[in-house]
Amino acid sequence: MTRKVILTIIIAGITLLLVSCWDQIEIEDQAFIVGIALDKSDESGKLEVTFQIAHPKAFMAESQVDEPFWNITQVSEDITIARNELIKKINWIPTFEHCQILLISEDVAKDRFEKYLDFLIRTFEVRKKLQIAIVQGKAKEILDLKFKSGIIPSFVISEILNKNTKYSFEVTDYSHIGRIHIALIEGHDFILCRIIPLKDELSISGGAVIKDFMLAGWLSGEEVMGARFLRGDVESGFLEVKLPPELGEDVILRIYESESELKPEIRGDKLYAVLNIRLEGDINEITAPSSGLNSDEYIKKASVVIEKNLENIIKRTFKKVQQEFASDPFRIKEKTQSYYPHFYQANQGHWDEIYRSAELEISTEIMIRRIGEIKNRKD
Repeated sequence: MTRKVILTIIIAGITLLLVSCWDQIEIEDQAFIVGIALDKSDESGKLEVTFQIAHPKAFMAESQVDEPFWNITQVSEDITIARNELIKKINWIPTFEHCQILLISEDVAKDRFEKYLDFLIRTFEVRKKLQIAIVQGKAKEILDLKFKSGIIPSFVISEILNKNTKYSFEVTDYSHIGRIHIALIEGHDFILCRIIPLKDELSISGGAVIKDFMLAGWLSGEEVMGARFLRGDVESGFLEVKLPPELGEDVILRIYESESELKPEIRGDKLYAVLNIRLEGDINEITAPSSGLNSDEYIKKASVVIEKNLENIIKRTFKKVQQEFASDPFRIKEKTQSYYPHFYQANQGHWDEIYRSAELEISTEIMIRRIGEIKNRKD
């Protein structure tokens, strides 16, 4: 190999290294924004945008910092301008690569808030798994909480949401910005998690019904469970039901397999929403009266009670969302367009009236595979 060829290879290698690293920003020069809170400002038409920033050294191995994070509030028209103003106040470059959560106060959510999501949806920095929740109160109060674990609040809240959606039916799993982007494009309603700030802690339960990117109303935890069955995104979890006196006390059904499917049906000129549910699970140990029932008899009677209880919750949820909020987070409109295109085309001019007069029919099958010890209660 000639000296000329060797020299050419060396120059090419150096050039590639320079090209690939010329814009690299060292970790200690970055401000990692891990959480954002949006509240209404006293200034008309402006927001209080609170950034939770993790100390750069908090991401380094074996580093110890006195303050792993701090919060900075900027009054601006939107997140983009707030970020640009933030750059002037700190000696680091803000980045959203590790942003975990966006908290939106109910006051902000009552107006059309999709305009505030535009920057987060479009920027390449933000993960599609960024979670969004509606706070029933001041959003920045959540970021001010101090947890005993010492972990940054944004990471704690994100982890709670991730775990609760997997094991609890009462927390919606429709909270990632990627899904919200789809809702924005397709123009359908949805439900976000509700967070309630308490004195020194928070409560994550229930949901916020979003119609036309505005807060239409709140659902309780039980109603979110009903909405998840209607929406068909239930998996595994626990269902607690109060039994009638002759069967005992409360019973907890551990559901490990579930299916639910909501389909529209047109009968005559009327729309019906038909929901089919199938659940399999186990009942833990329960206390029952001395009724003399064996396990098979008890399971049969308890199954009927659980089915009726679940159906009542779902019907109540459907009616509340349909009548009070005039919202359709269950995608009945889109399903009708798919299943009955001619009917939809003929009635799309007064679809809201068609939807609000729709009736819900539920068919539920609960299979209790095993049951713990039945302890006789002494009445």
